[in-house]
Formats: sequence, structure tokens, C-alpha cells
Amino acid sequence: MTAGQDAFSRASLRQVSETWGTPVYVFSPDRLRANVERLAAALAPARVLFSLKTNYLPAVTATLRAAGTGVDVVSGYELRAALDAGFPADRIVFNGPVKTATELRDAVDHGVFVNIDGEDEIAILGQLAAERGVTVPVGLRVFPPEDVYPPADRYPPGAAYPPAGARPLRRNPSKFGWPIATGDADRMVDAILARPELRLTGVHCHLGSQITRADALLAAMDSLLAWVARTRPRAPIDRINIGGGFGVPGIQRIKGAVAGLSEVTAARAEPAPEPFSVTAFGAGLTELLRTYDLTGLRVECEPGRALVSDAMVLVTRVVGVKRTGQGTWVLLDGGLNLLPTAGVAERHRFELLRDGAPDEPVMLGGPLCYEGDVFSLDVPLPGDVRTGDVVVVHDAGAYSVTRATSFNRPRVPVVSVSGGQGTLCWRGERYEDIFRFAVTPAVHTQEPV
Repeated sequence: MTAGQDAFSRASLRQVSETWGTPVYVFSPDRLRANVERLAAALAPARVLFSLKTNYLPAVTATLRAAGTGVDVVSGYELRAALDAGFPADRIVFNGPVKTATELRDAVDHGVFVNIDGEDEIAILGQLAAERGVTVPVGLRVFPPEDVYPPADRYPPGAAYPPAGARPLRRNPSKFGWPIATGDADRMVDAILARPELRLTGVHCHLGSQITRADALLAAMDSLLAWVARTRPRAPIDRINIGGGFGVPGIQRIKGAVAGLSEVTAARAEPAPEPFSVTAFGAGLTELLRTYDLTGLRVECEPGRALVSDAMVLVTRVVGVKRTGQGTWVLLDGGLNLLPTAGVAERHRFELLRDGAPDEPVMLGGPLCYEGDVFSLDVPLPGDVRTGDVVVVHDAGAYSVTRATSFNRPRVPVVSVSGGQGTLCWRGERYEDIFRFAVTPAVHTQEPV
């Protein structure tokens, strides 16, 4: 039995739905700890970083801090949240495509390591270091030319991955980092080295989310580490952040995903990919580090949703059933305002909390007055599904709470369940919360011109 499974047993989820109502998120710290242990063992000696944007709940960050992970932040308020959660500065990394001067100042003053993405950051960090009379170690975000999402028909899983020179190349530009293949990464290295107040000691490379091919990611790491080895004679690089974004088996990306229901019938799920093998990736990474004589580097890895995805579920209730000649609509009290990455972009697993074989494909929608508020048009549920039934949306731990909105419906509470005990760890949103930002306009007595 998987650690944390008791938190998501039918009995525990029914109890949560009866005590706190629906919709409600349910979080399992036990499963999160088990995920940390599994990933840390597979990736050793790399340090595991948690991407705070994935889920900033204090209950989540406290569990991760105690488990020994580091944290990846991409904004000033995330930096503050990481510090408030008790993460020491040497376990915080500041990434992201845009960092303001204020955010960079706070990072420098707290001793937090910054991976440079924008060229303007070089001048700002140099000035901050000069004003303080210190030398600031920094990293640089780069990316190799390989595509980590190769088409399965041309590069089937299990087949030998092509060697350098024959690998599929990324088709789209990226706003993140600097491309190695064009020489722009080298140009940024020169710009950093030209600032005596800065010391280039790190490299960062994060290539996406829900990556399902360990071999494709390793091919990209091959090019990255070759570049690092070529660059080290010029810069004292002693750490590398290889990103992550490992795919989770509970979510399947949908090919041709669209934003509106009018086109959703054109979207088709690709065949389910093989699960991402963290063990194979960790072993391959170790071999690549040895090949390029980089085993002495401090290695950091940010697995992405693989840490927290299955450590939270969304519990909803059926509030309407429409049986029509076009099919059966099952409407839930929780929609895509609570799990924006679901719907036509991703396929999640749904579970009805009572006995009954899932023998009928239904169209599953949320309560929002918005055509795109649809989880799927073909979810297998028991044919006798009815109002009042409880439906669980699995893998709701990533990009749910942090991306939820109050469109049509307020955001909902989170209940942490461990050892059979449920505790409210994040209250639901209220009317007053939504309208607290209203400002009464100042009254001007000046005569009109």
C-alpha cells in the first residue's frame, strides 16, 4: 500500500466531504514525504528542490522543509514565503524570466543564489554587489537544442535514442534562458565575466513540465553538460541545476488541446506514454557527469509536479445530471477555476465514491457559466450516477491552489489528512475576501476646468 493511501481511502474522503462540505481539496503530507524519499533516493547525490509556484500552501512547504528539500522561487513574494517557511538561504534558489531590482536586492541581502535569466539582471546584480562591497556568486539559465517532447511515432519509447547530431531538435523558441546552439549562452557568460563584482558559479537548465521521456531528457543533459565542461576553464562553475519537470503517471496531456468547448471534439488524447523513470534518469545523469568529469559539481534537481501531484485530490459533488440524445452531462460543484490545468489540456483520473462499475462514458463539467468549464467529454462513470454522488479528481496537488481563481465561485478550503485525522490547513474564500481590494475613490472638491 502506498504511503498516504489511507488519506485518500473512500472512507476518509467521505468523512472530509461530510465534515467540510464540497468542493474541497484533501492533502496528504504522508504521501508527500514518501515522494520526497523516493525521488531523493533515485536522484542522489543531487539535492531535490521544490518549485514553490507548484503549490505554496504552508502545510506543503512545512512538510518539505522538514524532509530536507530545497526550494525554487520565481518571484519576490515566493522568496518571502520560502523564508517565512523556515528554509535557510542556502536551500533557496531564485529563478524565473523576470526579476525586479527590488526582488534582486532582497535575494542578495538574504544570501539567496540567483540564476540570471534576463540580461538586465547582470547590471543590477553587479551594482548591488558593488554597493555592498562584496562579490556575488550567480548562475546563468541556458538551454540545449534538443527537443524533450519528441513525437512518439518517430521516436517510440523503448527504442534506442539517436546519438548527437541525429536527435530531434526543439521546434519553438523559448523565453527562458539562453540558447547554447546559437552562441547566446556564451555571450552571456562573457557579459557576466566582465563584471568583477559577480562570479559565475552556476548553470541552470529547466526544459518543461510533464516530460515523459527520460531518454529525451538525458539527451538534452548530454548537450548541456558538454557545454558546461567547455565553459568551466573560463568560469568557476561548481553547481548545476538541471531542472526537472518529470511527468507523472496520473496525468496525460491531450494533443491539440483547445480553449473552447466548440473545438474540444477535435482534441484527442495521445496513447498513454510509458511512466517517466526517475531511476533510469538518475543513473543516466550520474554516468553523464562522470563522462564529462563533472562529478564534483553540486547538483540540484527540481522534479516539478512529480513531488506533489498525487499528494492532493479535489473532492466534488454531483449537482446535476442531464441525460440527452447527445449523451449524459454530469455537472460537479467544483470546476476549472479550482484546477485550471485540467479539462481540455490534461486528462485526469476521476473516481466515484460508491460502488458501481464505470460502464458509461459521460461528459463531465463544472458549475461555471463558461463554455470551457469541462473536465472531459468521455469520463467512464457508473451509468446510474446521480445528484449527491461524490466524485474525486485525482492528481490535484500541482497548479491547483496556486492557480485557482474566484471566477463565478469562491476558492475552496484544503484539509490535511494524516493518521486518520483531518485538519483544516487553508480556509475557503469568502465574499469579503473577494471584494477586500475595493477602494473608495477620493472625493475631489476642485471645480471642473
